[in-house]
Amino acid sequence: MEFKYDIRDLKFILKEWLPTEEVLSCDRFKGNFTLDDVDMLLNEGYKVSREIVHPINAPGDKIGVKFDKGVVTPAPGFKEAYQYLQQNGWGSSSECIKVETGMPLMLYKANAEINTAACPALTSCVKLTSGAANLIFRFGTKKDQDMFVSKMLGGYWQGTMCLTEPNFGSDIVDIITRSYPTHDPRIWKIKGTKMFITAGDQGTCANTIHLVLARPEGGAMGSPGIGLYIVPKYWVNDDGSMGDSNDVTTVGIEHKMGLHAQATTLLNFGDEDNCRGIMLGPAPDANGFSQGLAMMFHMMNESRIGTGHNANTQGAAACYFASQYATERIQGRPFGVKGAERVPIIRHEDIRRMLLDMKAHVEGIRAMIFKGFYYLDIENNSPDKEKAKRCGSFAEILTPLVKCYGSEASVGVITQAIQVLGGVGYTQEYPVEQYLRDSKILSIWEGTSFIHANDLIGRKMRMKEGTTFTAWMQDIRSFIDANMNMPNFEKEMSQLDKGYQAAADVRATYDSWYADLKNKRRLIPLYAIRALFVFAKVYVSMCLMDQARIAASKLDTLTEGEADYNYYQGKIASARYYLNNILPGTPVLAALIKSEEDSVLTCPEEALIVS
Repeated sequence: MEFKYDIRDLKFILKEWLPTEEVLSCDRFKGNFTLDDVDMLLNEGYKVSREIVHPINAPGDKIGVKFDKGVVTPAPGFKEAYQYLQQNGWGSSSECIKVETGMPLMLYKANAEINTAACPALTSCVKLTSGAANLIFRFGTKKDQDMFVSKMLGGYWQGTMCLTEPNFGSDIVDIITRSYPTHDPRIWKIKGTKMFITAGDQGTCANTIHLVLARPEGGAMGSPGIGLYIVPKYWVNDDGSMGDSNDVTTVGIEHKMGLHAQATTLLNFGDEDNCRGIMLGPAPDANGFSQGLAMMFHMMNESRIGTGHNANTQGAAACYFASQYATERIQGRPFGVKGAERVPIIRHEDIRRMLLDMKAHVEGIRAMIFKGFYYLDIENNSPDKEKAKRCGSFAEILTPLVKCYGSEASVGVITQAIQVLGGVGYTQEYPVEQYLRDSKILSIWEGTSFIHANDLIGRKMRMKEGTTFTAWMQDIRSFIDANMNMPNFEKEMSQLDKGYQAAADVRATYDSWYADLKNKRRLIPLYAIRALFVFAKVYVSMCLMDQARIAASKLDTLTEGEADYNYYQGKIASARYYLNNILPGTPVLAALIKSEEDSVLTCPEEALIVS
């Protein structure tokens, strides 16, 4: 099937919904980009995704990355496609924080979304390189930046993030990889093992620059004692040239259900006691405290948002393939009409239900994600420091919603896409089943769904004594109050009002549980994911209604058959469907949370185990 993507919705977000011009007027982007560039960049990016990126997707899945005698061989075309994106402005140079020609995040991510849909196994390699380069920009010396960043942004070297260890996954504070001082205070010997390292040895670049967490010798226990190090696969000489092997060994690659063209590696550092790393940030203080984990959280948070975006993008691609198939597949007759001709399945009621359900979820979650990108652009670039601070705090709250709800919802979207295709959806003749295999990892990458739900209810909801979360909730409340009587959307706005009350009830319930930790402690994690789903669905609903408001005003100027008439009708349909079919579940979830039903806690452990 032909790769198609809805770039019209991305143009709507950037040109009609979000205040993109406010971002473009910031000093960093002024003179480099205007709103008139959006169409050209998206059109050209779409062409790149169709001609360069998507052709490697199916072969990459089928052939995969190979590992033999310690050497990784990339899937056919992956090296060339990776370097094309990096060297032609579609990759890290457009995303990084200190590159003069870099794009606003909103604009870059729109193009990155299309490429991710075209080949999910490729673009996270780009994203990791961007994140690693940004860490070096933020915390490295001028020498570090000169030695590493230009080659990373040019596609010659790539970057990774090395956190997980064989016995320590999300509990990073317990890592056992160690660093030892040398005669040079900035260079440390690294010794340990890291696993599940995405693109840890992808075979697409001459060198790989690992960002590695390790505990310095004598460092404090727990998270305060962890340091962060630049650890190249091949040492980089002072003049920037590539030197000898740095004692980083690829032990093996994981055999995965999806993302076959992306090497997920097991790496040993210092088998021969000759692995060197350059410490980022200050050396450990007198108490053995380092700042490594705090610095790494910058990359982790970028990756968390990117993971949720990646998931929704794959859901979108599956949705578009399913809609394309539904117009081509002739099967069945209209329900209850005797003697009727066979019709395309898109005319069957349940197929239409699934297509609109997918469309509403994809567009609503995309809207939430790009609202977050807008907040980050303002935080990082606006001269209005007070607004920048406020937007940054809102982006913090949205991060766990984007990552958790985005990755969980995409699995349901892709499953429905397979259902639309029927039996052939379960075969490899069509691309949709690959998206299901590729996307499932995204609910685990960068922390399982619970980790992000726990972040929401344990930190984001309570930071600054709850004032930040109150302001975020008030933002939703203000939208409802301003639009409660929106013509022709009274029913939907009433549902949003009820959803908001459900969210407020959930917050109040959690406040009461935190006030009674002695008796309610275990309820807090038990209901965390369901609480996150309530807040996410309410926020998605607000975004969809805001978009529907604009679409309705545009429709007032159009007649049926004119360009964009059906697009705006579709925007309204997405909002109506989500608010009338998905959002009404939030009061039910709120009631369940308030009920404190605890069979999970009272059930004997032995009853959960097959002996």
